[in-house]
Amino acid sequence: MSGVPLSVVGVVCLVVGGLAIEACARRGLGPATAGRALAAVMRTATGRAIVLLAWLWIGVHFLAR
Repeated sequence: MSGVPLSVVGVVCLVVGGLAIEACARRGLGPATAGRALAAVMRTATGRAIVLLAWLWIGVHFLAR
């Protein structure tokens, strides 16, 4: 297995894993929810810069075609 099918499987695994962690966090069984984690990161200037760079990377690599 290589190329696009492997990438699709990888992305699906990441999404399912993220949804599972979010579901556990909302029940109180796991780490912070995505919203709380993002809020914690956005409290500092460095965190805001990292979030901005992540959005730029996503935009350049996935949305600009």
